[in-house]
Amino acid sequence: MPSNSIAIAEHSRTGHTFIRKSRSMTYLLPFRLTLPLLFLVLLPQSTAAGLIRDTELETGLQKLAAPLVKAAAFAPNSIDFRIVIDSSYNAFVAGKMAVYLHSGLLLDAKSPEEILGVIAHELGHIKAGHVPRRDEVIRDASSAGSLAALAAIAMAAGGASSDAIVGVAIGGTDRARRSMMQSFRYDEAVADELGLEYLEKAGITSAGLEQMMRRLASQRSLPESHQSQYYQTHPNAAQRLAIFQDHTKQTSHKTASIAEDKRRLMERLVNKLRAYSEPAKNIIQYNDASTAASTKYSNAIAHYRRGDLELAYELMEGLSQAMPNDPFYHEFRGDILLSMAKPDAASVAYEKALTLRPNSPQIQLNLGRSLVATNNKKNLPRAIEAMLAAKKKEPNWAFINRQLAIAYGRAGHIAHANLSLAEEAILLGNGQRAARMAKRVLASEVLANDVRNRANDILFRFEKNPQK
Repeated sequence: MPSNSIAIAEHSRTGHTFIRKSRSMTYLLPFRLTLPLLFLVLLPQSTAAGLIRDTELETGLQKLAAPLVKAAAFAPNSIDFRIVIDSSYNAFVAGKMAVYLHSGLLLDAKSPEEILGVIAHELGHIKAGHVPRRDEVIRDASSAGSLAALAAIAMAAGGASSDAIVGVAIGGTDRARRSMMQSFRYDEAVADELGLEYLEKAGITSAGLEQMMRRLASQRSLPESHQSQYYQTHPNAAQRLAIFQDHTKQTSHKTASIAEDKRRLMERLVNKLRAYSEPAKNIIQYNDASTAASTKYSNAIAHYRRGDLELAYELMEGLSQAMPNDPFYHEFRGDILLSMAKPDAASVAYEKALTLRPNSPQIQLNLGRSLVATNNKKNLPRAIEAMLAAKKKEPNWAFINRQLAIAYGRAGHIAHANLSLAEEAILLGNGQRAARMAKRVLASEVLANDVRNRANDILFRFEKNPQK
């Protein structure tokens, strides 16, 4: 995760987890169409969007982007993909190796090539080292009095009608601010160039990127002739479009170049995301006449959201029998069974999914939760094992620590339970609670050395400075 402070709120019915930033600020690198394209934004809490964590969506995007990741000379599966719950057409990079895509981008894109074009651009940002380098630029600009400008940019990223806002707030004389914006524009141009290079190497047409830029040119809130060149954080849209057009004309990959199996994968991912995003009634009505597996899957999700668990399970049971090696069908069967208060059967489904998709933290977490829900102490060692495996893969996922605390408590390991709650509190930015839970750990009469040492570390760090 890009932030060291996240809060978790589990969806009331689904097995998916939504994550929201809880600290005051985080850095985002947008590729926005409906608003000014801002390379680096200091985003306040009030504008922070949520994330949906889903194994299938994240690994599916990873698979689709694999040729681009290879073209950029990154190690396989080294780039993480996350989906932001936001209807705007946007993407950004955060952390060191993570690309964030807005749900609106995935749902509204006219072709997979558009999405892959955006991903290629974001990989360019990562490759060029823009994320850590922007921190210094932001600090320099901030020290020169540009906090009002940065606040305006944050408003823009949060959905304000922003071209005018940014122009008014920034003003027109401060050299540091001009330098910052110029740096942003340069970085975007570099990312464009690298993105086109990766598309070419991967054998993917740039026509999708060109089409996307056409929409950008038509959606700017102010004509570019009326905008200050100093404070446009991206190169002129017309100039960018011309570059993409030239590349499309010159490349040997002028037409759709995504393999059919990848197109089907993209369709499945989008259908799944749509099933979770749009009214369930609309999904069912739209898919009613279709017998395709992807639409049955969407219908099952829609019925699940409506509380029609028996019907949802019937659909997923049929899909699982028809395609027994699909891990995500078994995973969703487990979600349904857990919602039906059948944790024993749910744990079997999750174990099957984990066999087919090893080392998936979301599946490991839900397996652990289902085993705890059986109220059978014999299942607790396996539950704790699965959750610890999930935590190893996702060390900044606070919700895992909460579930571990429950499992440890049920098993009678109170010190471990309190330590897990302290770790959760750290990730949620609550140093005071972390120190309090560490004291509870140290109050235990018998402690393993590693538990004692970690509790002492937490207490030392947060007791005197809980805001650290």
